[in-house]
Amino acid sequence: MTEILSEPVTAEMPPYLGGIVAGDDTPADSPALRLLRPAEHAAPDDRPGWIPPHILYDWDTDPYAYQTEEELMPAGGPHGEFLTYIPEVLRDFYRRKGMRFLVDTFLLYLDRQGKKQRVGPDFTLIPFRSPAPSSYDLGTEPLPRAVVEITSPKSRPGDMDDKAVLYAGLGIRAYLVVELHTPRGELRDEIRLHLWRKKRGRIRKMQTEADEWLTVPEMGVRIRAEGQELIFLDIVTDEILCDTGQLRERAEQEAALCKQAEDRAEQEKNRAEQEAALRKQAEARAEQEKTRAESAEEENRLLKAKLRAAGIPPD
Repeated sequence: MTEILSEPVTAEMPPYLGGIVAGDDTPADSPALRLLRPAEHAAPDDRPGWIPPHILYDWDTDPYAYQTEEELMPAGGPHGEFLTYIPEVLRDFYRRKGMRFLVDTFLLYLDRQGKKQRVGPDFTLIPFRSPAPSSYDLGTEPLPRAVVEITSPKSRPGDMDDKAVLYAGLGIRAYLVVELHTPRGELRDEIRLHLWRKKRGRIRKMQTEADEWLTVPEMGVRIRAEGQELIFLDIVTDEILCDTGQLRERAEQEAALCKQAEDRAEQEKNRAEQEAALRKQAEARAEQEKTRAESAEEENRLLKAKLRAAGIPPD
């Protein structure tokens, strides 16, 4: 069964504490463990860690500068679909709770050498603000409630291993992975969900319940995968929020309605063009009738003139 926190879900989070305490399933030589700073504060370095070594001066401190191929996630495909669907499914739910998802937004943090580093989860659950920040500095902002990664063939190894340690080390209490791909990079017929939670200083990988639901108290939801679809349940009311299948069906219905509207507009245009052509034909006929009437009147006038010339009264 999934562990459930006894404390209520709130937007307040404990302060950032630096390094982590590894759990039973955390490798002692994990790269993520070596990357994070210890609990004591290291002297900050004003050169961010994402600056390439060959740039010695005048570097760009923008968190989105010098992105690597691993950091850039191409749009489209199943990964892109879930980047669109999940926030839309949960947007109103989190807005009511004073929360929101950041999508593909860099989190900034200090490593153990005091250098500012960046990591870009697919989703980060933070207290609501508008507009959404372009980056999120863990040194000055409230800790996110949870982060979510959607696997791609290239990102899967890191998503399933080091990031669990990394995010826990940053103080984030819940890390959810939506695994779309097999270790060989093939798209799964059945989505798998993985949840790591940090509790009492330890990273724990949680198990789904007997009914296949995965409870994520930090996110306020229970989640279940059914084939290529996800179903979200309000942890308090047991209300099904929405599922990606319904969302896709609604999008298809909206597309069909849009197509119908376009067809109706095209029909109206054709009808208007036909009516204009008929009006033009009617005007042409009227002009012909006018011309014929004028010609007949002229012929009648000439005939009367001839009759008068011949001494015959025209009447």
